[in-house]
Amino acid sequence: MSEPELSEVVSLARGITKELDGLLPAHRVVEADAELDWVAEFDRRVVDPDLRTATRTRFVTGHCADAVEAAVKALNECVRDRSGRTEDGDSLMTKVFSPNAPLLRLNRLRSKSEESEQRGHMLLCQGVVAAWRNPRAHSLVDDHPSRALMMIESIGDLIATTKGATRTRRRKRP
Repeated sequence: MSEPELSEVVSLARGITKELDGLLPAHRVVEADAELDWVAEFDRRVVDPDLRTATRTRFVTGHCADAVEAAVKALNECVRDRSGRTEDGDSLMTKVFSPNAPLLRLNRLRSKSEESEQRGHMLLCQGVVAAWRNPRAHSLVDDHPSRALMMIESIGDLIATTKGATRTRRRKRP
């Protein structure tokens, strides 16, 4: 192939690449994703020390689904520690965060909005247990680091909210 022909082929290849980049933006995302340092992202985004302890080794070694499962277990443990309860999962979250008689109160529960916030936190915690822990505990799940990190970071927010909640006083029965 002559020099002018090679130059023309290179020019055509660059043109096709530009067209494909315009048509397939996911192509660029995959390239950027491959270059992303997931451990550095983990270290930057997961700040709760208990959550880091429970998940970092698993995440760093590429066991992302195990890291997510461990994160949900850390949430359960946080709720148990703060509330003094021993239940697990759905029943724990219902007992501890129920807007009717919460053991941990996110706010004063004096308005519909505050009741909604309390109920929403309860439902989010229940949903995380059902949707994120249970599938990983009962079957093989292969989470991509980006998805696992999103879930762990979300659980970190639930833990922070739980740690900021006020423990209610139990009334003594006559």
